[in-house]
Amino acid sequence: MINLLVKIYKTFYWRIFHRLWRLAERYYTNEYFYNIFEKDDFKRNVLTDEQKLEIDNFYKKNYGKKISYDWHNLFKKYSGKFDVKYFPINVFIEFLYSLNITSEQWNILKDKNFLYEIAKFANVKIPKRYFYSINSIFFDSDNKIVSKDKFYESISNLGEAFIKPTEIYNTGYAKNCRLINVLNGIDSYSRTNIKDIIKKNYNNDFVVQEKIVCHKSISDIYPKSVNTIALSTIILNGEIKVMKPLLKVGIDGQEIAFGGLRNKGLMIPIKEDGTLYDKAYCINENKYYLKHPDTGVIFKNYKLENFHKILYEAKKFQSCIPWIPFCGMDFVIDKHGESIVIEIENPSCVFGQILYGEGQFGTDTEQILSFLKNRRKNNKLL
Repeated sequence: MINLLVKIYKTFYWRIFHRLWRLAERYYTNEYFYNIFEKDDFKRNVLTDEQKLEIDNFYKKNYGKKISYDWHNLFKKYSGKFDVKYFPINVFIEFLYSLNITSEQWNILKDKNFLYEIAKFANVKIPKRYFYSINSIFFDSDNKIVSKDKFYESISNLGEAFIKPTEIYNTGYAKNCRLINVLNGIDSYSRTNIKDIIKKNYNNDFVVQEKIVCHKSISDIYPKSVNTIALSTIILNGEIKVMKPLLKVGIDGQEIAFGGLRNKGLMIPIKEDGTLYDKAYCINENKYYLKHPDTGVIFKNYKLENFHKILYEAKKFQSCIPWIPFCGMDFVIDKHGESIVIEIENPSCVFGQILYGEGQFGTDTEQILSFLKNRRKNNKLL
């Protein structure tokens, strides 16, 4: 009897906690996007009655219930296109939860130092690592432990490099990611002692990498930042699919290609052959551009060289992490035309759907929604 009561208590407690956690996550997710878009953009109706009926029928059939029109309103308003298969962020979060990926798995995978081990296993190129620290244990480029004094002595005349925290919570949207040029212990960019920079910004876990130079076809768009290509990969029905690649480039002198609301940047959708779509979006200004405002490069029909290599490498990398069947990745095409993986991150769906003007999962939408509907029937937590 006591065991039964304990079981009931634990089940009840977990359900309450789980629901509160989900509500909190949805609230903060919405608040983030309210900072990017106008709150009225979600509520101001741009849908016709026929489109609303189509949404109701589609989601009720495949998802088991109707949904709010908020995200369809937003996506149509900014893309100018309607797609019944637009995927609302709250349903997207539910799908991520349904994959049963533990926080420990995510934390390990997104650690910038552990990424080197996975890349080595996947035989995918990654930026050269000069020095790094894990829990205040310092390593050199040969993965040998060195003393703190030896570390600072070695880095004091490193020259140009890129330093960033290795924990995803400290690097989100390019936080504390920066170029350094260390001579005689001083970073010439900030005119600050490298010891002070590390102690103030990087705590115990960071990595110092080579400075990547983009391929000419990318740097010609904007030469002052390392312009990256963000995409998502997913394993469905035994097939790896690459979804919604976006080129992220800097603007207005920024050295970081894209930093959310922190640093200005542009996002441009890319066709499968590496050709850019005709316009880029800047979330900081909530504005579209047909050409880069600094260089004048017109986006329409502009082609990135060797883009096919990124698609190939992304699938190869995903095949080595099947326990994370859906993830986001950032790639670079370097000056030699080689594909380099920069980092792994949570997959996203908002900007891809806006810029492509179509639902995140395309023809797989019905399958994913039906999976969520059946899971919800068998698990009342959802």
